[in-house]
Amino acid sequence: MTTDKYINENKTKTFKKGDKVIMHSCHESTFEKYINKVWICQTDSFLDRAKQEVVFLEDFSGYFSAQFLKLSN
Repeated sequence: MTTDKYINENKTKTFKKGDKVIMHSCHESTFEKYINKVWICQTDSFLDRAKQEVVFLEDFSGYFSAQFLKLSN
């Protein structure tokens, strides 16, 4: 389980809680229900235990790789 304490200790500066983002260049971005969907970051971006940059998104199960997200206009 990823705790708020862990997220704060491993925070990155790519995304902040409340940022609006869209998926790109990944398998999920091809799903019809996700095309042009604007997601809201539920947490700041952070490094997971494998040192990959990730972020929790509202209404998405688990965290998502930050490399496949970009800020929405």
